[in-house]
Amino acid sequence: MNYKKFLAGTLAVCMTASLVACGDSTSDTTTASTDSGNDSAETTAEGVVTTEATEWTGDAVEVETEGYQKLDVDIDGQTMKWLGIYDLNPTNDSPERSVELALFEDTYGASIEYIPTTSSEMFNSLATNILGGTSPDIFIYQWRSFPYDISKNQYQSIDELVDWDDLKWADVKDIADKFIWQGEHYIAPLTYSFSDIQVLMYNKTTIEEEGFDDPYELYLANEWDWDAFVEMMKTFVENGDGSTERYGIGGWWANAFVYTSGETMVTYDGEKFTNNLRSTAIENAMSVLEDLSKNQLIKRGWISGESAFPENDILFYSMGTWAYDAAQGAMPDDIIQIVPFPRNPDSDQYYVSNTVTAYMWVKGSENSDLVKAWFDVNRFVNYDDSYTEATKEKYLTNNTNWTSEMYDIVMDFYDSDKFVQAYDYGYGLSTLMSDELMSLLYEGLANEQYESWVQAREEYYTIVDEEIAAYQ
Repeated sequence: MNYKKFLAGTLAVCMTASLVACGDSTSDTTTASTDSGNDSAETTAEGVVTTEATEWTGDAVEVETEGYQKLDVDIDGQTMKWLGIYDLNPTNDSPERSVELALFEDTYGASIEYIPTTSSEMFNSLATNILGGTSPDIFIYQWRSFPYDISKNQYQSIDELVDWDDLKWADVKDIADKFIWQGEHYIAPLTYSFSDIQVLMYNKTTIEEEGFDDPYELYLANEWDWDAFVEMMKTFVENGDGSTERYGIGGWWANAFVYTSGETMVTYDGEKFTNNLRSTAIENAMSVLEDLSKNQLIKRGWISGESAFPENDILFYSMGTWAYDAAQGAMPDDIIQIVPFPRNPDSDQYYVSNTVTAYMWVKGSENSDLVKAWFDVNRFVNYDDSYTEATKEKYLTNNTNWTSEMYDIVMDFYDSDKFVQAYDYGYGLSTLMSDELMSLLYEGLANEQYESWVQAREEYYTIVDEEIAAYQ
């Protein structure tokens, strides 16, 4: 599979900090939030969110549609309902139509009605509309979509909508197969979200001044592993003159590092989930984190892109790609380099974890042809080379501190010949797992929430077992 064909999507898909449980048909409904800034939204007495379609009065953006093979569906004049925290239609803040929207409107003559919600209320809004008989047609994939919300009957299988033998879908079927529930597909991967990739960054000037081998060059030579990573950080701290407190690494990184062990806390084989907390590979990765913590190499607390490198007090900084523009912008005379997280010395594989971007077909929606066409145009613009190249050019234009070289390095992470995509199903088991426990397990050592991985895993092992048992 060639992930380089994937569009570097720039949707700001929010991972919700407060996820709300959705009950079955006998549950009480709650009033869904309409705090969206859209005056056309209102809540009925039953608590069902309704809204008029968002209208854009500016000039339409013309998009070349040649090359797209239209599906045999008649949806001219029909409207698909989208519930989300942002509008898929043009807005005053984002006046250009996306390519996929232009294809949807110009090729099929269909439109999208935006039903606004907030990040804190989005799951309540979804459940309320489903229970009230006013289901939206699509909703964004989230960690908790699989398996939690699927098991709560919030979504429909997409197998009748997607032709997995079509080349553009066959290219992502191996990903879709990772989300099979009771023999059916529920997630049609469109791309990975470019903005959500965790990247490891460093200042090339600092590396040169310290006399280190360049980490990216070590990666190209297949010599970039845990040992080189840790030794470099230790030496950087030891080389300090005392005028500034030095650290090896800061930012959001611990979970991405543990993924390089090659294993995750919870696994899934298509039928059952397995508690993997006692994995030897994970324990080895956690031993490295314990060593970093013991040697005070971790700079804790929030570090913005702007403040990552100016003080020259950390060697490595990790965050989502969204922070890179600010990190480079704060160091205009230097080069902030991106490098993959180092591999396990006992493995030849490099691992990365990227957020899947997909839309879910909501339970109760009867607009299968609309959803089918929307899925298809989205997958097409993430597959066709001419569209992905145009997206790159637009991204670099809108993010002036990015270079073509750095963009290509990140896109290279999607190449399955070079990287294995790590995915932990534990995040989707329950709100407890997604909101609290998974972050604690992966990042607790780095955040001083516990001192020993062995002690922590035994403390939480039974809880993970109990969460998995709900699906046995």
